[in-house]
Amino acid sequence: MTDPSPDHLVQGDAEMLDEAKDGSRRRRRADKVQPRLVPSGKWLTGLAFAVVALPFLVALVELLRQSGAHLTLADDVALIDLHTRRALAGKQQLGVFDRNNWNHPGPSYFYLQSVVYRVLGGGERALFVGATLLNGLCALGCVAIVRYRSTPARALWAAVWICGLVGLLAASGPASTTYSETVLGALVSPWNPMVVIFPLLLTVLFCAAAVDRSGLSLLAAALTGSFVVQTDISAAPVVAVVGGVAAIVWAGTCVFDLVGLGVGKGAVARRHTWWDRRHWIIGPILALATLLVLCVMWLPPLAQQRANHPGNFTLIIRFFNGQHGTYPLIVGWKSLLSVNEILIQGPGVVMRANLGLVVAHAGIAWTSIVVTGLAATAALVVGWLQHNRFALGLGLLVLAGSDAVVVSATHVVGYVFGYLLVWAVVLPIAALIAPGLLTVSWGGSGVSPDLRRPVTGSRVLRLALCALAAAMCVAVVVRVNSTPPLTRASDPNVGSLVTLVTPYLEPGGRVFVGDGGAGTANTQLLDTEEFIGLVNLLDQNGFRPTVNHVWRTQFGPGFQSTGQESRQVILTTWVPNSPAQPGYVGKAGDMAVTVTDGTGAPVGRTPSR
Repeated sequence: MTDPSPDHLVQGDAEMLDEAKDGSRRRRRADKVQPRLVPSGKWLTGLAFAVVALPFLVALVELLRQSGAHLTLADDVALIDLHTRRALAGKQQLGVFDRNNWNHPGPSYFYLQSVVYRVLGGGERALFVGATLLNGLCALGCVAIVRYRSTPARALWAAVWICGLVGLLAASGPASTTYSETVLGALVSPWNPMVVIFPLLLTVLFCAAAVDRSGLSLLAAALTGSFVVQTDISAAPVVAVVGGVAAIVWAGTCVFDLVGLGVGKGAVARRHTWWDRRHWIIGPILALATLLVLCVMWLPPLAQQRANHPGNFTLIIRFFNGQHGTYPLIVGWKSLLSVNEILIQGPGVVMRANLGLVVAHAGIAWTSIVVTGLAATAALVVGWLQHNRFALGLGLLVLAGSDAVVVSATHVVGYVFGYLLVWAVVLPIAALIAPGLLTVSWGGSGVSPDLRRPVTGSRVLRLALCALAAAMCVAVVVRVNSTPPLTRASDPNVGSLVTLVTPYLEPGGRVFVGDGGAGTANTQLLDTEEFIGLVNLLDQNGFRPTVNHVWRTQFGPGFQSTGQESRQVILTTWVPNSPAQPGYVGKAGDMAVTVTDGTGAPVGRTPSR
């Protein structure tokens, strides 16, 4: 038998497309005869976006109505505030400082935050508003991807789980959070391990869309994945694995379609109808724009690498190539179990724990990982049988990403702290979204496929899904509305330090801030959190603080002491004879504070203050 001619192929493809259109018309006619009680596709789509958007709107309104005028931040959040102001001036080249004496790869998070700073006029409140806005936009982007590649009912299914994740992260108070993210909770926290959660979920969904033949989605995944990696390098293994799998599948599909092997019945039709689409104009424009943004994102860290010896990339490579040893796989597996426990217990269950040693609630963790594992596997297998590449891709990426979490946890240097893996909660959430993308139809084997109705077309199930979404949204809004006020994020010791030293400083003058081993009397442990907070607030108030070379990595260039500062602020551990020190101005917490001139002599109050 000879191969059919190209004309016959085109004719056959046209007939196939006409049959598909006829089936769609019949389904639309069937939808119109449903009772008005059953929500239409537009209502379901609107509800899907609303249940995700409403909690973020409530959080933003609560943040914007507070002044934040006397908010005094400390620790990592204070550093993020400091670096965002540097980004406003276009001077920030790297990401957040890491405790291993290098920085996270890139500054894109700071430059995004700087836009909010510019709009709101700066201040620590803008930091929380920016983080909340970023999370909300990424969450809505997740719903948009599912809606674009599936149906309104499936988008609502995804929105229910995304809204549930919002509720988990909205937990606040000391029992649910750590010091670094503040007691306001992870949902509004600007701390980098928390702010990458929704962008990472968006990256996974973009990669699943790339498995479904979308080249633009693959580029978008590269964009959002770059943001995640630049902001928190601990998520890099998962981003690399899900992105690599998606790229391989997408490239393989392109090759199969190009040579005519085609995956699915529409492969030939897609080739012949390509020039009839409008996407051939918009697609390249979006692709070029995405590539341009990617280049801009990576220019600052590349410039830093070239200008410094060693550069930040060199320090990172040296660190991870060092002979640190690895944990056994059981540590990685227990870490994954603990992350899955977040689905039921919330993030507090891992944030104060050392993962890999013991699972806090083994029964809950095993239940969660079995359910999400079965959900991802079902999406993979049934998606393959149904030629549903989006569901298949999401299930595949969840399983591959979970393996990456296990392996990466075994390579952690030091303790496996919860903040190193808390972002991995997006994988079980994606696993729960995946089965809802599958097609389950009513009707027997004798019914034409075009006349079979999906289960999501059932009146009862649609109404039940709407009720579930509404109930979830209400519960999450109530939790978000109980978020503590911004003032609870303040560190009183930082405020005391600024109040003590400011009257002795020259307006706009350079001031050296030194650590003399300030800390508790028993341990002589430096109060790093308050030290960083003091430097940040002095910089915000128009002074020019500097530190010694030990702090170079934390603060970056521009904050190194030159020895020419007109004032010196020294923090030491308070002891009974501290008031006798030259320049002693008072006590803040367990710290004694002295202010002297460049020679170490006491100074008086500045007249203007």
